[in-house]
Amino acid sequence: MYLFKTYKKSLFQFSIILLLNFLFVFAIPASHLSAALPADTIEVIAKHPEISKSAIYQINFVVSKVIPSKAILRVLFPAGFDLSDLVIAGSTTINGGFILTVDGQVVTMKRSGLGREIPANEKVDIKFAIVKNPDQPADNYSITVEILSEDNKTIIKEEKKQKILPSKE
Repeated sequence: MYLFKTYKKSLFQFSIILLLNFLFVFAIPASHLSAALPADTIEVIAKHPEISKSAIYQINFVVSKVIPSKAILRVLFPAGFDLSDLVIAGSTTINGGFILTVDGQVVTMKRSGLGREIPANEKVDIKFAIVKNPDQPADNYSITVEILSEDNKTIIKEEKKQKILPSKE
């Protein structure tokens, strides 16, 4: 009798697992599965975020829209950041290259059009250097990051806070 109850319980558990698997694979529309993907996010990271240091900045982002091969990434730094030595931009996840311009406190990186279009919800990064950090430490420097289509329509725009630390010396 005990063996039958154990077998009956195992068969019930197996049936439930099989049913759940079936529902997951065949019954859930793909549109519901995409909800598990990350929402629009932008992250700003500074290597050497100390006062008066020359730093490499990296922008990581995931966007729920397609990023065209001629998209524009614009980064607005607050006063105090020195962008006069900013000369290079690149990416490990975006191919095709960038055209980099600096106008006052605005860094503009235009995709050349030679790379592929970036699908929605794909994590990408852009690095640029050299940015000299401000002379005063603070945890609330406001950096605005905007991704635009080639006809200047905003795909995403976010303001991020950057912490600049006191010197380690």
